[in-house]
Amino acid sequence: MQEMRYLVMGAGALGSVFGGLLAEKGRQVTFVGLDDHLKAMQDRGLTVRGIWGDHVIPEVRAFYGVQGLQGPFDIVLLSVKSYNTSRVIQQTLPFMHDHSLVFSIQNGLGNWEAIARVVGWNRTVGARVIFGAEIEEPGVARVTVYADKVLLGSPSGDVPEERILRVADDFNQAGIPTALSDHIESSLWGKVLYNCSLNALGAILNVPYGHLETVPELRETLRRIISEIFAVAKAKGVALPYAGPEEYYRFLMEEQLPPTAAHRSSMLQDLDRGNLTEIDALNGAIVRYGKDLSVPTPVNEVITAIIKGIEARGAGA
Repeated sequence: MQEMRYLVMGAGALGSVFGGLLAEKGRQVTFVGLDDHLKAMQDRGLTVRGIWGDHVIPEVRAFYGVQGLQGPFDIVLLSVKSYNTSRVIQQTLPFMHDHSLVFSIQNGLGNWEAIARVVGWNRTVGARVIFGAEIEEPGVARVTVYADKVLLGSPSGDVPEERILRVADDFNQAGIPTALSDHIESSLWGKVLYNCSLNALGAILNVPYGHLETVPELRETLRRIISEIFAVAKAKGVALPYAGPEEYYRFLMEEQLPPTAAHRSSMLQDLDRGNLTEIDALNGAIVRYGKDLSVPTPVNEVITAIIKGIEARGAGA
């Protein structure tokens, strides 16, 4: 069977970890990015450090933008910010063939739909990624936290399982624990619960996740965020992988938060750099769905507004 050609669109922290570990195992991987990290990869190669050990890939195929890129690629690992999904998938289309698959290894809601509008649901694969990474310095990505396996699945059921399984096998061989999911939408919403609960509050307060459980008022805020998401999911017909808000709250406090207590959210990292965040694909998406379905989401609405205010301040507005 011919070896698959991988294209990492968005060589940030997560994209670098996926692509770097695949490349280390001899897979054909090409990276596309637009920052100093990508330029450092071109000059010095890529290093992946952290809780999965140290990995040095001295030579990588890396392109600053798509100019000079030559396809076609079999697998696209899309790891750009949610607000760039539509634009970047359009840029990627000329480098795909009729059977290429796009794997969304992104945070938040709405990415799959944006991808499918361009390539079709029969070429769109969802992922729930629940390990954390950051760019330590240009050319170096660090895996900072691991909560559970990567889950892969076809949101529509139109992508043959054996094709997804080939990618899952490559991930596992690269040292990224991965499994298939028959309910990938439910799995993604399970992660949305985690992200919406912690990311924005941690960013607003400029604290790691662990601080959020130390203040009673913040714990109550977490409960209200979670309850609103359950209400929206129920109205939307999404089956969450928990019996109810209180069950998830206990799981968050007892199982998910402790191993990630020292983690600073990607949203906080974006604000520190003066960048836009993915709030519109997280708490903001819950607010939009709530308005469409006449489900009140006042806490998520206020949190979304505060993050947008901080973004505007960073942009000099």
